[in-house]
Order: sequence, then structure tokens, then C-alpha cells
Amino acid sequence: MKKIRVLSVVLVCVILTSCFASAIEAMDVNSKASVLVDATDGHEIYGENADAKQFPASLTKLMTALLVIENVTDLQETVTAQESAFEGLSEAGSSVGIKPGEKMSVDNLLICLLVASANEAANILGERVSGSVPAFVELMNSRAAELGLEGTNFMNANGLHDENHYTTARDVAKIAIEVRKHKRLREICAMEKATIPATNISEERFFYTTNSLISRYKELGYKYSHANGLKTGSTTPAGLCLAASAEYNGTELISVVLGAGRDAEGKKGSFVESKRLLVWGFENFKRATLLESSQPVCEVKVFSAKDRDYVVAHTPESYSVLMPKDFDSSKVELIADAKDALEAPVKKGDEIGSVLIRYDGRDYITLPLIAADDVERSIIAYAFNCAKKLLKSPVSFVILGVIIIAIVCYIIYVIQYNKRKRRRRRRYY
Repeated sequence: MKKIRVLSVVLVCVILTSCFASAIEAMDVNSKASVLVDATDGHEIYGENADAKQFPASLTKLMTALLVIENVTDLQETVTAQESAFEGLSEAGSSVGIKPGEKMSVDNLLICLLVASANEAANILGERVSGSVPAFVELMNSRAAELGLEGTNFMNANGLHDENHYTTARDVAKIAIEVRKHKRLREICAMEKATIPATNISEERFFYTTNSLISRYKELGYKYSHANGLKTGSTTPAGLCLAASAEYNGTELISVVLGAGRDAEGKKGSFVESKRLLVWGFENFKRATLLESSQPVCEVKVFSAKDRDYVVAHTPESYSVLMPKDFDSSKVELIADAKDALEAPVKKGDEIGSVLIRYDGRDYITLPLIAADDVERSIIAYAFNCAKKLLKSPVSFVILGVIIIAIVCYIIYVIQYNKRKRRRRRRYY
């Protein structure tokens, strides 16, 4: 492989907050930890103490909901609440009053879990998925490891306080991104209010979301017109927590604020700071297509080709990313690292190298390079190249030397044989 001069300069990168500091308005979130990411690909555009371990409170229920949607095929399946699901629950914790023996669909339990933040719903769903809450917690931690959540450890399915139950703002953002991949969870997280039909024990239930960024029903002064969902959390040790999503002009962001308090006016910092963070993101960043898949990056030489001796390389897909609105593209450098040469035939889409994106002297991401077109083989050129290679091979020199020696020996033998034959003839005459 070798580095090759590129045909054009393009940018594909994940820009870290530190690189934006001089280009955009500074941001400071009043909480223990916070992060702001692109909901599409998880690219982080702001982070403060993003890897610091914090108590997540009911943000835990995002992971609970994710595991339910990943492991239960029929959301209309009826589940019966077992006595064991109510063990260890606090009477002061959030609840919708589900009773042991009550029957409810998985979908309605998810609504109770995410809209009303019902602790008992978390345990009931955990038992449905894994048979017991402890087994479900093991599944939570296993899934966390699969998602690369290095700062997370779960001890329960609902988020009630435990000193060994913790996560980070960055990890919560990763969970939120996974949650938003599922249509039904997006719909539930966006509900301002919900109605649960009467069950075998209870009359119809009606309640409002705990997320005041998307609803004014419970609290005034927090609603954000672009907000569209996710989850709140609150305990005394955890403080006020919120994972929020919002969409504006085709861009969707996810913010996570952990350990917020109340401001001087008594307003909840989880809502105030999340809204500030989301507004800041929309005002200072925009989505831009920075690399078209059809854009040539470099040329790679092709031996034994029929019509041309090179193939153009480009990336498999177009790439878009959130960028500062005043981003300076003149600082972009693209370095292709492709094979020295290829042997025809080359098929369109064959991977032939990679391209490193460097911005302002820093390396950001490496993407694959593929052949833009087919390159057919020339039989004549191929035969000629094979002959050249054969002649350059040390083994071929040995074989050729042996052949030459054999020929010389044969010639000498023939000459000597003919001489002896002529002498015999003279004797007879």
C-alpha cells in the first residue's frame, strides 16, 4: 500500500468540541455531566464530564425498554404481574398502581414505563424478558457491554438508587440512540399523555408524561417546540436527569443532562439546561453532505488492462455530518492509502484501499476506497506481463540456466557423436 495524491479535497470527520471552541459561541451546562450528540450517527458536538460516573435514576428505563423491544416479538402479548415484581419498590417511587395478578399488554406496560415512569412496570417487563429481575439485570449489563458502555453498571431495572448502579452521560446518549432506532419506542417516548384501558383489576388509567420539554400538562415554562421525546429521571442522589431529543430543519439531536439542580428561580435544571443545550446545537451546527460517493478520490494503476491502465477510487457512500456553520474547509486534507497497483480484471466495488481524513493537522476518520468501474483484462497484455514476471523470477533464471546447459550439452554430445561416426566410416573404407 502507498499514499497517493488525491484528485480532490473532501471532508469526512467527527469534529470534537475542542476543535469548535474558537469557531462558535461557548457553552457551559449547569449540571454534573452533559453531552450533545447527533441522533443519526452519535457524533458528539459537546461534552462536559461526559465520562464521569453518575446515578441515572429513571433514565435506566431506557435500557429496560430497549431490551423489551429487542426480545419480545408480540407487543400485544398479555403479561400477568407477579408478586416478585413488587419486591424492593419504594412507596414514594413513581408508579401507576399496577397490582399483583393484574394483566396488561407489553405495549401498555412500555407506556407506563416510559411515559409515567412506573417502577413496577420495569420489574414486570424484566421478569417477562428474563424470568426474574436479577436475570434481567444481567442481560442489561451484557447488552451494555455490547454497546460499548464502559462507564455503566446496572443493579436494577427501574433506576432506584444503589451506590453500584451508575452510568455516564455519553453512555446514556448511546442507549438513547439505540432506543430511537425502534419506531414504537420513538412513538411512546413522544407521548404527551396516555390512556391505558381497564384491566382485570383496574379501571382505565390516564396520565401525562414526566417530560415537560414535550408537554405543558404537568409543568409550565419548559416546553420546547422542537423536542420530540425520551425520558426523565430523578432521585435525591442523582439529582434531576433528562435524556432529550429534538429535531429542527432535518437535523436531530440528543442531549443528556445528569445531576442538575434548580436555578435561582426554582426552575428544574434538567429541562432548562437541556433546552439551552439543544438550542445551542441547532444555532451553531448544521448537517452538510461533505463527500459524495461519486466523487473521485484517487487513481490506482491497473496492469493487463484492456482499455485503460488505471481505475478511479471513491468511497462506497455519501457522507454527511454535523459541522460548525462557519467551518473552514481550506484546512481539510485527504490522504489516500491505496494498493500500489492492481491486476486486471478489477470489479466495480472491489475494495482497493482507504482514505484518511485530516483536519487542521489532526486525524479524524479512515474510510474504505472502492473501484468506481470494471476494468477488463487484455489477454495479450496479460500474457506479456506473465512472461515479464517469469523472466524476472530467480527461479526462472535457474530453470533457464538448466535448459541452456542441457542444450549446450546436447549440442556437444551431437558433435562428438557425429565425429565418432565419421571415424568409423573411414575405417571401413
